[in-house]
Amino acid sequence: MMSPLAKGLFHRAIDMSGSYVYNASLESAEKDNLEFLRRTGCKNAICLRGLHIAQVLQAIPWQQYPAWAADELTDIPVKGVFLGPVAVVDNYVLKAPPFETWEKGGAGAYNDVPFVVGTTEQETDFSPPYENISAWTWGDYRWIVTNKLTPFGEALTNQALRLYNSAAPCPTSDRCPERLFTTMVSDMRATCPRNDLAKRAAGALKSPVYRYLVTYTPSKQANASSWLPFPSRFAFHLLDSLAFFGGLEMVLGTLSLADISFQEMITKYFVHFAKEGRMPEEWPEFPSCVALLDKNISFVTSYSRERCDLWEENSFYSYAWIN
Repeated sequence: MMSPLAKGLFHRAIDMSGSYVYNASLESAEKDNLEFLRRTGCKNAICLRGLHIAQVLQAIPWQQYPAWAADELTDIPVKGVFLGPVAVVDNYVLKAPPFETWEKGGAGAYNDVPFVVGTTEQETDFSPPYENISAWTWGDYRWIVTNKLTPFGEALTNQALRLYNSAAPCPTSDRCPERLFTTMVSDMRATCPRNDLAKRAAGALKSPVYRYLVTYTPSKQANASSWLPFPSRFAFHLLDSLAFFGGLEMVLGTLSLADISFQEMITKYFVHFAKEGRMPEEWPEFPSCVALLDKNISFVTSYSRERCDLWEENSFYSYAWIN
């Protein structure tokens, strides 16, 4: 959407759980790449081209900065620790960061097409950072949250524990601390920043903009596999795309009637959007509402306003998803 070079190549856009942070220059990325080059031991392109694939993988800085494994993106951030970019603003494909382009760009600076912005309520249940999270007690939950947030201040920690407390609704009889923790991290890393992105898009585009949040809890936990690393139980990252492409059976096995209803509902609305360039009349444009996608669709004027305000006012959007 943001590259003038893509003009005319597409006419609709559905952004599922995308990045919010996208502002790295080519120069800064090249500086980060020097760490990879140093680890290879190479001094020229001939050497690099001669590396075995195993040598390339071993030289990639997965864990230390720029930390391209990005393991931290499913956890509460460490204060002051950020990931290096992979996608960059290179002044060719992208002339400027997306938000700047929307704010300052004139005609032809970006592609003005109907736009849907989506996230899932428990994005990070796709691959949570704690192996025992499904067995957590509420005491475990409070200890982890307190330990991780205390560097950001006692007041913020107390406010977060108040807004994300054990009285929160939970659709299952177990794994509720897991659900609340992954909701919290998903809010600060993905859902709340994406609300802001959708708001900026709606202010810039003449085309309609829509916002949705998947709140559906599948009938059973997902089957872990080589591409789904955790037996997710809640509205995990990829749940919307799997449903749209008819793939829920791949991760859930035999589907319940509720699973089928959710899959059919997403397909119905997204196919309509693809054909018509807008959602059906019952789905208003953003920012007047956010669509909640469950077995059925419902609408709210905003999602978790107080929670999102907490993360925005304390500068957590700088820790939002990147790459």
